[in-house]
Amino acid sequence: MFKINSAQQCHFFKTFMLSVAMCLMVGAVYAQKTGSISGTILEKNTQQPLPGANIFLMGTDLGTSADSNGMFRILNIPVKTYNLEISFLGFKTFTLYNVVVNSGNENVFTIELEEEVAALGEVVVTVNKRSAIAASLETPLSVQKLTFEEIRSNPGGNFDISRVIQTLPGVGGGQQGGSFRNDIIIRGGASNENVFYMDGIEIPVINHFQTQGGSGGLQGILNTFFIEDVKLSSSAFDARYDNALSSVFQFKQKVGNANKFQGNIRASISESLMCS
Repeated sequence: MFKINSAQQCHFFKTFMLSVAMCLMVGAVYAQKTGSISGTILEKNTQQPLPGANIFLMGTDLGTSADSNGMFRILNIPVKTYNLEISFLGFKTFTLYNVVVNSGNENVFTIELEEEVAALGEVVVTVNKRSAIAASLETPLSVQKLTFEEIRSNPGGNFDISRVIQTLPGVGGGQQGGSFRNDIIIRGGASNENVFYMDGIEIPVINHFQTQGGSGGLQGILNTFFIEDVKLSSSAFDARYDNALSSVFQFKQKVGNANKFQGNIRASISESLMCS
């Protein structure tokens, strides 16, 4: 039997940490400089897969087609930011902007395509040699959409979805008078008049330390890395959202990567203070 004194323990710990650091440095040197993108192409209304849909990285010659299940995967993509274009016969071409490809996690998307509707020509009615054009008046829907990259790269957003939404047109916040709460006020309404849906399921709150009679708090509950996009509807709500007064928020979660295990680790002072 032998004993290890404190000096030997300290030396062993330093040696161990140095070895770990060397391994990380070697791994960084030999790290791959390419990434990958995968996902599923669906028809928006029926949620059925669209086999044969074309996926193309704009500005490159990289691309592929969806398989019989509507799934695709593009490998060996140089690390960079791209625009992803998806097209299919009979459907509107969709472009996904600012797709950041890195050598770590694989980007996984669920993309919905809308069916292309053939537009009819104008109808001209002639009466007493005077013509009148019958045009359809469409009321634009107040719908705004944010992707994960837009939320992540927003300056001052601190990965808080509520604070990023406050920067949108027609949206106010509850930060007046020295307050730093992330209340969402749509067109002068109350902060508790908004409803939130996560993948079609209504959730009561999206913030820590919510105050009575309001919906804001000091920090958001939702993990931004789990969110694929968020859609804000400030008018003309769908019939299924019967209890909305000011706005409806629809959060869509990402689909997990079925090809490999991956994850993220993030530390920040604000979240540490929230947990202390």
